[in-house]
Amino acid sequence: MQSDLQDLQIKLTVTSDEHPELHRVLVAIVEPRRRTRRLKDLAATGLLIERAGGLAVPALQPAPAAAAQEADVLDDAVSIALWEDKAG
Repeated sequence: MQSDLQDLQIKLTVTSDEHPELHRVLVAIVEPRRRTRRLKDLAATGLLIERAGGLAVPALQPAPAAAAQEADVLDDAVSIALWEDKAG
């Protein structure tokens, strides 16, 4: 089937009202290409988790408000660094 070889283009709106954490993470990535790669990585990871029946992810506990910002910045920095390594 030739449609399998075509690129898939999606226009996506992520609002802070509907998905506050996803919105916050994506807005923090200033460069559009990095933001797109991050969203693709999250989608691919989500697909793997879904196929595994969600068993691969332990329940996450929310961080206290004071420590949450520091943890988020570190998580974003680590994620971006890992992403850059994957991209070459």
